[in-house]
Amino acid sequence: MDYVRGQGFPAPAVDEISPDGLDMVIERIEGPDMVAMMEKRPWTFRQLGRSLADLHRHLHDLSAPDWLSEAPVGHGDSLLHLDLHPLNVMIGPRGPVVIDWARACRGDAAVDEAIAWVLMAAGEVPGSRFMAMIVTRARSVLVKSFLTSVEIDAIRPVLRDVVAWKASDPHMSAAEQDRMWEVCKQAGGVTPAWICRGPGHISLRAGVAARLRSGIPVRRTGGRPMRS
Repeated sequence: MDYVRGQGFPAPAVDEISPDGLDMVIERIEGPDMVAMMEKRPWTFRQLGRSLADLHRHLHDLSAPDWLSEAPVGHGDSLLHLDLHPLNVMIGPRGPVVIDWARACRGDAAVDEAIAWVLMAAGEVPGSRFMAMIVTRARSVLVKSFLTSVEIDAIRPVLRDVVAWKASDPHMSAAEQDRMWEVCKQAGGVTPAWICRGPGHISLRAGVAARLRSGIPVRRTGGRPMRS
C-alpha cells in the first residue's frame, strides 16, 4: 500500500507494521464503501461504474515492483489488485480509496478488469438489500458503465481463464460460479446449454436475462436496441 500511495494512487496509509510483518495498523477511512453508496444513492450507478474503471486505469498505469509475484492468470508488467470491485472501494472525504491489497501482484491489466466484470455481474452481497437491486436492471447499469469505460476487446480473450480461476475459489458459491460462466459464454457469443429447454428450443427470456446481468447489450429482432 505504501508503494502505490507513494505513486499517487489512493490507498490507505500504513501507520504501523508488526516486527514479524504479519500485522499492520492502517489509516481508517471515514465513509461508506461503493456498494453502500449505491444503496443510498442509486442514481450514481453510472458515475460509480466509471469511477471504478478510472481506478483500474490509474493503477494499471503503474509499473509493478520486481518483488511482487506474478498473477495466477495471464502475463504482464502492470500492477494488479486482483479484487478491485465496489466492496473494496471506500468513498472517503477526499474521494475513493482502495482497500484490501492482500492479493496485489504483477500481470495483464485485462485480468484485473475481467475479475471486476465477473464479480459485479455474478457476485453475491450477503446481508445487503443491494443484492435485490443489482440482480435486475441496476446490476446491468453498473456493469455496462464500467465496461464502456475500459477496453472490453482486451478483456474478452482472458475472460475464460479468469472465470476458471475464480470458479476454483472455495469462497465462491455454486450459484456465483454458474453466473460467472454465464457471463463468459455470453461475452463470447456462445449460446449456453442452460438456456435450452429441449431439442431445437431456446428460452429467449433466459438468454436476455443473462445478457442483462452481464452488462452485454441485447437487441430485438431486426436490430432495434432493447436498451442503450
